[in-house]
Parts: sequence; structure tokens; C-alpha cells
Amino acid sequence: MKEIPIKKYIRYLFVITILVFFLNKFYLRPWVLEKDLPNVFKIFVLSVPNLAEAIIGTLLLTGLLFQLRPYFNQRLRALKDTYIHLAAVGIAGVYGISQEYKWHNIGGNNVFDIYDVMASIIGLVIAFGLLQKFGFIDKTELYKE
Repeated sequence: MKEIPIKKYIRYLFVITILVFFLNKFYLRPWVLEKDLPNVFKIFVLSVPNLAEAIIGTLLLTGLLFQLRPYFNQRLRALKDTYIHLAAVGIAGVYGISQEYKWHNIGGNNVFDIYDVMASIIGLVIAFGLLQKFGFIDKTELYKE
């Protein structure tokens, strides 16, 4: 299987999103929850995992779909990148939001919170916007061979 040349910003975004997730989980969230801060801060630190899940899930699914695209028939192989991005966002959105509404429990114990749903949607919009604006595959590397 040939490796897809992924743009550097995707790699950076992936790593930064994971770092933000862990910094939030182990440092920021405990600190905010033990202090007597306004609710907006508590909502933010409790919803960051959903935002991160949406971004990381979309990036992973985008890479997976691009990797699988050559194995489909000619018609699906010719799909525009925008459709791949939309499919990745759609799958990530269905997974994340259906988990919030307890249609499944794949991600563990989950308590419904509308702010988590909003954070998931914001993460999906951010991921889709970045993919549309900057792309996923580094086409300069793709044609070097």
C-alpha cells in the first residue's frame, strides 16, 4: 500500500489537538473544576474532549478514506477531495453526536450535554474548513516520483 503524502499542517494539527486534549484533561480541567470560576470556564474544559474528538476523528477518517480511494471502482476513485472531506466529517459527526445522544456507548460512559454537542459541531466545522482551505494531501510530494 502506497503511503499518502500528508500535508505538514495536518500532522501539526493532529499532534497539537492531542496535546491540548491531554493538557486539558490532566492540568486545566482539574484546576478549573476546583476553583470557584464562572460556569463558562467549566463548560469549556468539560467540552474540549468533544472538540478534539471531532477534529482528530475527521483527520483520521480523511486519511483512511484517501488511503482506500484507489481500491474502489473507477467511479468512486474519481471522487473529488471535497466529497472525501464531507464523508469524513459526516462519519465523524454521526459517531460523535450519536454518542452524545446515547445511541451507542462505544466511547465509554457519557452524560448528555448540549455544550458537548455544540463543541463537536464546532470541531467538525473547524476540521472541514481547514481541509477545504488547505487540503490534506501534499500534491507536490505526490507527483515527485
